[in-house]
Amino acid sequence: MSDIPPASNENQQAPEESFEELLSAEQEFLHLLIRTIGVSRSDSHDVLQEANIYLIQNSSKFELGTNFRAWASQVVRYRCLSYFRAQKRRPMTNLSEQVLDLITQEVCEQYEETQRQLDRLEDCLAKLAPEQSTTLRAIYTDGLSLKEYANQTKKSHAAVRKTVSRLRQLLKQCIESYEKS
Repeated sequence: MSDIPPASNENQQAPEESFEELLSAEQEFLHLLIRTIGVSRSDSHDVLQEANIYLIQNSSKFELGTNFRAWASQVVRYRCLSYFRAQKRRPMTNLSEQVLDLITQEVCEQYEETQRQLDRLEDCLAKLAPEQSTTLRAIYTDGLSLKEYANQTKKSHAAVRKTVSRLRQLLKQCIESYEKS
């Protein structure tokens, strides 16, 4: 795996983050990438562990402040190719390495966009009044049905449904305002 390029300077990380913090923060993303490339669910954790071992053993090749995700993605890509060679098969019906590169790039971009959207949603949720947050948490986090929440709060089902609909619209407008700015 000596042909893995050094980390690029694009999308630089905060310089105060340590290698261990960067590696830890990217575990979910790296696992998603492995699964997207086509490694079976049962083998994906093994491939991730092999990639983590390589990353740790070669941590001196990574320059803090550069794009850790891009570097780690390339390591994962090579580990996946190694997995497929060992299994004597190609990923997802014989994909070329160029297609794997495109998949890796697309997964990185989509994951980053999803993270931006989640950050916007978190900011918008923080702007809600406590009662509004409690209502949404009960419905979406605690899993109460609108009817259950209405009974719990001694409100009508229609009132709760309308409140949740308004809150969702408020959140949508808030998120869209970030996209326009």
